[in-house]
Amino acid sequence: EPVGGRAADRAGGNGFATATALGHGVWRASVRPGQTLFYRVPVDWGQQLNAVAELSGAGGSGYVEGALTLSLYNPVRGYVEDAYAGYTGQRAAAALAPLPPVAYANRYGFADPAKAMRFAGSYYLVVHLADQTADRFGAGPYDLTLRVRLDGTARPGPGYAGPSEPRNRFEVTEADRIAVTRAGPQGGSADGSGSGSAGGSGALRAVAVGGIGAGTALLVALGVWTLVARRRAGAW
Repeated sequence: EPVGGRAADRAGGNGFATATALGHGVWRASVRPGQTLFYRVPVDWGQQLNAVAELSGAGGSGYVEGALTLSLYNPVRGYVEDAYAGYTGQRAAAALAPLPPVAYANRYGFADPAKAMRFAGSYYLVVHLADQTADRFGAGPYDLTLRVRLDGTARPGPGYAGPSEPRNRFEVTEADRIAVTRAGPQGGSADGSGSGSAGGSGALRAVAVGGIGAGTALLVALGVWTLVARRRAGAW
């Protein structure tokens, strides 16, 4: 069930590195055709993430297929899943399909989206509004609402032999918790600051998760390339 309540303003970042921190709650931003907004949601072991992006109505007529895209990426910026919504000038919503709670055992799952939910840490919500929306309905800006739901109680993760590289990648740190509560009880970080080095459970540190330790930099680069490719081909 989508989260209800009053929306708090939270502008999105311009990329993974500047993604704005969000917690459980309802968030509001402005988006223009062709623009992509980046958010990050700290998700701990045992917690389940759900998100819905809603685009406000506008004047004009016609239809833009896949106008609104909501994508989810895991803490190593690996693709999890997409949701799309066409646009007719009326309110439209793109909702992620149900995902399992974050768990080490997800790596042994059958479906790729479930396998991708095998790390604790910051998960990235990426919202894109297609360029073609401007041709039919104007240059905007359009009102965007993000409904972020976190279910489940955080619990200790698996014990690893040593810290992850980069550090704190696979845990929710005290800095993450501060970032999502800085603007009030509904969460969110005004500056989209990244994970810090303070806090977090030592049991959640990873020395190598699924063989990605040495290849993290490569995966990050590939993740950015994949996002651009999917945005050009998938949403339109």
